[in-house]
Amino acid sequence: MSAVTLDGSVWIAAADASDVFHSKSRELLLALVTRGHDVSIPAFAVTEVACALARRLRVPAAGRQLAKRGFAALKARELPMDAAFLTRSTVSGTDHFLRGADALYAAAAEMEGGALVSWDGEHQKRAGALSPAAWLVANP
Repeated sequence: MSAVTLDGSVWIAAADASDVFHSKSRELLLALVTRGHDVSIPAFAVTEVACALARRLRVPAAGRQLAKRGFAALKARELPMDAAFLTRSTVSGTDHFLRGADALYAAAAEMEGGALVSWDGEHQKRAGALSPAAWLVANP
């Protein structure tokens, strides 16, 4: 099974029951765990997700705890953001006209040779990402 790189949007939606993409994101995470897929993330994703959840929930400790628990449950492998990774991110981001953080996720997926799964429309249009719903259909 190939690796799956999950964008922060998927993690955030899965942790926030009020998010419009909550159910489908949870379904994806459950499928990844049940089927034993390797999940990778750029190392900064933990910070991004924890901060986003803390802001949404207005509870700092809850943001940190939810992020930590979510990544641990999937045994997500954090890719170090060394010089080679950042160079790859710069090339990927400029080639696909991505925002900075989006380039990090795209580069992670490229380096792992797997799918990028994201709710972000620019990831989908410009970097070939699949939405969680599309990934679930393509991987029954």
